[in-house]
Amino acid sequence: MNRKAQSYCLTRWASSLVFMSDTKHVVLIHGTWARGDSWGPTRAAFEERGYTVHTPTLRYHELPLEEGAMKIAPLSMRDYTDDLVALVDSLDTPPLIVGLSLGGLLAQLVAARTRHAGVVAACPVRAAGILAATPTTLRSVGSIFGRHFLQPRPWADPLYPPTWQRFRRWIANAQTEDAAREFFDDFVCESGRAYCEIFFPILDRGKATTVNFAAVTTPVLVIRGECDRVVPPQIAPKTAARYQRGTHVQIPRSDHLVFSGEALPVTMRQVDDWIARNRVLAVA
Repeated sequence: MNRKAQSYCLTRWASSLVFMSDTKHVVLIHGTWARGDSWGPTRAAFEERGYTVHTPTLRYHELPLEEGAMKIAPLSMRDYTDDLVALVDSLDTPPLIVGLSLGGLLAQLVAARTRHAGVVAACPVRAAGILAATPTTLRSVGSIFGRHFLQPRPWADPLYPPTWQRFRRWIANAQTEDAAREFFDDFVCESGRAYCEIFFPILDRGKATTVNFAAVTTPVLVIRGECDRVVPPQIAPKTAARYQRGTHVQIPRSDHLVFSGEALPVTMRQVDDWIARNRVLAVA
């Protein structure tokens, strides 16, 4: 065999090794005001199941709150999506993409542009075109975000975290004090522009929160917490219905933080069952 033939065979062999990789990747996308480190217990749960876990921190969210505020403020959902697409595309096998809240929407946006094994969107912020509201969620949104949107240029300013009292009332209402405090203490600012794109998609020419649902043909699990006061209860079933293989489940007695505290093992059981039923790892 000549050198050219040997080189060709080695290249094919190396390529086959990559293709046959049995690494199970999962990408965990955090929510508003959070960082990749907020996935600590969830990361451990997936690692126990044999996954290689990636917990990216959204652009500039690694910075201290005040230092990162004005850098984060003008970022678009497209910026976040582009960064995450680059990460997913760099992996040697298609990953399971999991997101919470803002991350739940980002998981869908990323899935529409990448090869992946499946999607878990937990308590997702609504995608453009999905509408639902209840008196409770309207009050929570007003309490948490109202002051920000009353500013002259909310798209140019950072969205600061809520007070501890508002966080406990509207977001971590079913968590223990310790679990809620652990989540809250590491908060940073969020992008005012990204939240304008979410709340006012009709004004966004870039369609940064418009998901190409038809492009996602893998299984999609949409999760809601029974006691979630931030995301309207119809968002989960309406989102799941947009997908060819969409499913929605509810976590009993859980608030918005379905991957935290006492809700975590219940949520992981639902994810395990969904993976088994849909042979999600076989897709990868």
